[in-house]
Amino acid sequence: MEKIPTEIEKTPYHSYKLKTLPKGCKYCVKGQKLVLFITGVCNRKCFYCPISDEKKDKDVIYANEWNTEHAAGTGITDKELDIIIQEAKLCNAKGAGITGGDPLLVNERTVTAINRMKSVFGRKFHIHLYTSLENVTEQKLQDLFNAGLDEIRFHPNLEDESVWDRIKLAKLFRWDVGVEIPVIPKYEEKTKKLIDYMAEYINFLNLNELELSDSSGNILEERGYAAKDEESYAVSGSEEMGLSLMGYCEEKGYRFKIHLCTVKLKDAVQISERIKKRSKNAASTLDLVTDEGLLIRGVIYLKETAPSFSYRKMLKEMDPEKRKELTERLNLLKAELVKKYSLKKDAIVVDDYKLRLLTSFKKVKKLAHRLKADGLVPAIVEEYPTKDALEMDIEFL
Repeated sequence: MEKIPTEIEKTPYHSYKLKTLPKGCKYCVKGQKLVLFITGVCNRKCFYCPISDEKKDKDVIYANEWNTEHAAGTGITDKELDIIIQEAKLCNAKGAGITGGDPLLVNERTVTAINRMKSVFGRKFHIHLYTSLENVTEQKLQDLFNAGLDEIRFHPNLEDESVWDRIKLAKLFRWDVGVEIPVIPKYEEKTKKLIDYMAEYINFLNLNELELSDSSGNILEERGYAAKDEESYAVSGSEEMGLSLMGYCEEKGYRFKIHLCTVKLKDAVQISERIKKRSKNAASTLDLVTDEGLLIRGVIYLKETAPSFSYRKMLKEMDPEKRKELTERLNLLKAELVKKYSLKKDAIVVDDYKLRLLTSFKKVKKLAHRLKADGLVPAIVEEYPTKDALEMDIEFL
């Protein structure tokens, strides 16, 4: 790696900064921000877009990993707003980052969400938003500002300068204005040209280390990009180019803040810290919480809903009537097991989201042989404390 320019500091979060971190980043690196994915709809087709196939170009709303089951093409409902608030509380969030797709394509929905979060959590609840410049109008920015948006981050198109001048509209309002872009090797001169143009209009520049995602990996590899090592999804040369760009800005004497955000920061710090915070609120008395914030649980499955290769697809596509029937069976099974094994009623909980019974790992281990004799599938599961409860490990007993 090239020598880091004199004024650039390495942060405790595996990133680099020139001057101080943007305010939104100060919350993010501590896992204190709710990620509100307000829509997957976007009129840009960036070849490096990391958004997953289940969200990309789809009108969906997620609060962190919590799918609100949004009906595409409609406004945001009170139920969805309640989910957003509930998820923010579960994570002890002190702010939110609104992303997409492009939030400005559903600006009324975005404004409604900002208004609700500000009304519940107060003005100090820091909200930033990511958008392109293609959909910017003065009226949309005015509506966002009036709702209480604290910070706006633009993602300009390096290949199309025709709308770069819309950045000037953001300076009509008293909020923090920034540019946030991925660092794309082979695009250094184009990136410098963008920085030079934006320099007088922004308070900060965020440079994101480029990464290979499930959705963009093949496209990037076809263009000659590769992971920097076997253990990382970060693209080779991106971090080095980011440091070079920071040095370029330093030499030019630009006064805005700069943050080079690495893939390691997002994976090992930002998400990890948010998971730990959520586990404190999401864990029940039956769960064992690991140092990483994962939950170790005793689980009892019906044979027909036990995890297999297509488990998550089965849950997602299940007919509502079938789900209702299985939930009723689980409630009856809970009552039967409580009576049969002389358990307290709260020793077993029905999980109607993943169609299973939850108990302590010690309890399921103790009863494993008897449960199997009854035609059930006992297991010890280690999973995230998120709404989707993604399993990291399943040990069938």
